[in-house]
Amino acid sequence: MAKRKISETETEWLFKDLLQEKGYFDNEDIIVEFKDATANEKIKKLLLNASKKGTKKGIPDFILRSYRYPDIIFLVECKADTKFHSSLTRERYADYAVDGVLLYSSFVSKEFDVLSIALSGSEDNYEVSAYWQLKGTDDVQEVKSENLLTYDNYLRLILESDEAFHRDYSKLLTYAKLLNSNLHKKKIKESYRALLISGILVALQNDAFRISYNTHKTANALISSLLGAISTELRADPKKDKNTDVVLGAFDFIKTNKTFSDSKKGLLALTEVITSIKDNVYTFLDKYKYIDTLSQFYIEFLRYANTDKGLGIVLTPMHIAQLFAKMANVRKDTTVLDNAAGTGGFLVASLGEMMIDAGDDETKIEEIREKQVYGIEYESSNLALLVSNMIIHSDGRSNIIWGDTFDVVPSKLKGKNLIDVGLLNPPFKMDKDDIYEFEFIYSNLDAVKEKGTVIALVPASVVTDTSGANYEYKKRLLKNHTLEAVVSLPEELFANSKTSVVTVGIVITAHVPHPKYKETWFGYWRNDGFVKTKKYGRADVNRQWDGEKGLERQWLNAFMNRKEIAEFSINKIVTPEDEWIAEAYLETDYSSLDMRAFEKTVRKYQAFKMENGL
Repeated sequence: MAKRKISETETEWLFKDLLQEKGYFDNEDIIVEFKDATANEKIKKLLLNASKKGTKKGIPDFILRSYRYPDIIFLVECKADTKFHSSLTRERYADYAVDGVLLYSSFVSKEFDVLSIALSGSEDNYEVSAYWQLKGTDDVQEVKSENLLTYDNYLRLILESDEAFHRDYSKLLTYAKLLNSNLHKKKIKESYRALLISGILVALQNDAFRISYNTHKTANALISSLLGAISTELRADPKKDKNTDVVLGAFDFIKTNKTFSDSKKGLLALTEVITSIKDNVYTFLDKYKYIDTLSQFYIEFLRYANTDKGLGIVLTPMHIAQLFAKMANVRKDTTVLDNAAGTGGFLVASLGEMMIDAGDDETKIEEIREKQVYGIEYESSNLALLVSNMIIHSDGRSNIIWGDTFDVVPSKLKGKNLIDVGLLNPPFKMDKDDIYEFEFIYSNLDAVKEKGTVIALVPASVVTDTSGANYEYKKRLLKNHTLEAVVSLPEELFANSKTSVVTVGIVITAHVPHPKYKETWFGYWRNDGFVKTKKYGRADVNRQWDGEKGLERQWLNAFMNRKEIAEFSINKIVTPEDEWIAEAYLETDYSSLDMRAFEKTVRKYQAFKMENGL
């Protein structure tokens, strides 16, 4: 009996059945369009010359779009027989499913990120291949699956790719520069700019405000609506309504700002800013939930503003906050404290690690938000940024405390056995009357469980001093806790914040006295691959940090396994009389010494000694 010939129409019905099976038709966010029925004019235009013969418009068998992610398009091509699934050259566009759909992708990817699906055969015998291509690139990545995946799984391939993140993050930094310039023209003070952005981002979490903000007729009406939406979001959960009045007070400047309250120009000015932030920042946050966008914006404003550390804090760069959370092995059951929380960089990074580990466990995710993130902040303006940051990044603000760590820890956290990990970047001691960094570290240690981990980012002098107060603090540390590691961080780590302090990271095991013969691991982490650029400030433009072979992975591997690597890391027994820094113990390969660089470093050191009276 002759084999029944399958028609392409049957394969198209098979695709619809597979969509149904994988839940596509149950997802109200997805638009499924057949043949040339797409309502998207931009896609139509891109396909005008994309026919398989190159003379007419191209018509994929299906186009899938999303309301939530309008910049991501699915293209589908079907063929009746599996022998016409893919050619060897992938240039027989009219005859083969893979060839045809990748042709369409080459056109549509000029303006969209594209997920291409090729399907051939019948219900009894079919093949599925999928590929993704980022906007503006020629690079096509194959999906490692022989089955049709769910919509969310396909989306993740694009949304969670390093390539997409770096592209979108670069755009965000470029936008930060433009927004800063725009706010400067609108006469918004540097110290208010991050607050304004955070307030708008919180308000945009409110569905009613996001839909209606551009319908107001007067500036005062829009300002009232904005502040009302912020208040609504802050008070939405009574269990989290702790510091709302203080936070709202930080946004009062919006009422009195002359640019926004101006009866003639204020409405347009504020509407423009809100729309701009919605289109460029809110959408980024929707994709990358646990990237500390707000702090990155504030760092960017510090770069362009003539201000002395703006709100009085030095913000930890995002990649270092994430690195520390990974060094501390933050997981779904970890409870974290930052007792000098600033805008919340370490807490957002920790949330990200917890949420990844929790996966789709909604019960655990809610527990993380309610019970596992603690932050203490003294300054009310910083508190507003911190609380806003928590709302924007999945709302882990239940245990954000406004107060002084030296009062809060003894009264609320010490001895409660709550905190597993402490992460902090304490205020740097710049004046003789300032509090020593070690005091903040000890306050954090007081809150952390026995055998818990504390990682602090501090000036190098804190661990290299062999006399005076820091020497006494070092003695106290070894008597009561274990010094696990010290890592030397990049010299220009805070270049974007206009601060030149050379820093280290200290890793401590809490409440376990340092054994007499225990070695401490020292890492020389001065080169993280980031370089200073005019456009982005200090950035990973050469893509050396992320990925399986990136520096972050190398550093973590060396640290976790306490590896000794020539000119990079070493294990040493140390006492308070020693300098706790890798440079004191690593042997230098003088054959590779650059004399000009050496002389420059010596001059910098001499200048440092003169400035500090050494």
